[in-house]
Amino acid sequence: MSENAEAWELLQAAATQLRMSGVGGPIGFDYTALALVAESLGVDLTPGLWKKVRAVETVLRANAEKHAQAVQKSP
Repeated sequence: MSENAEAWELLQAAATQLRMSGVGGPIGFDYTALALVAESLGVDLTPGLWKKVRAVETVLRANAEKHAQAVQKSP
């Protein structure tokens, strides 16, 4: 989807800025680092783009929780 291309480019470039909890689950992106990456790419951090970043973080945390629950249930 072309309306998500800028968000996708930014999150791919800043993938190393995803912060993890002590037990290995994702917390979210380091927003200060994300802003620096966006600036270097010439990406305008609009409220809409921040909303997309938060949506991706929500999905990452939900998937990590599902994975953790599956691991706990496995013999």
